[in-house]
Amino acid sequence: MMLEDGTPETWVYKRDPSIRLPRADAVRRTGGGIAYLAPEIVLLFKAKYRRDKDEADFAKALPRLDAKQRCWLQACLAQAYPDHAWSAVL
Repeated sequence: MMLEDGTPETWVYKRDPSIRLPRADAVRRTGGGIAYLAPEIVLLFKAKYRRDKDEADFAKALPRLDAKQRCWLQACLAQAYPDHAWSAVL
């Protein structure tokens, strides 16, 4: 479980509190009602370490991200991790 400084209305990135999203956009739900974090946010967390498994997850998730998700992730990477290699791919 991840704890962060957000509110019921706003998700806040714990590594850079200036990065925020409405919680309704950050937390998605499966058809069965199970909550999960949006893939672009998970990738933002994974961007810090860039372990082999993080690179594999990025490669697998990238084709499934729509333009809005890619743009958001690219902007957040530019802010949190300037010159990150994933930015060039996005």
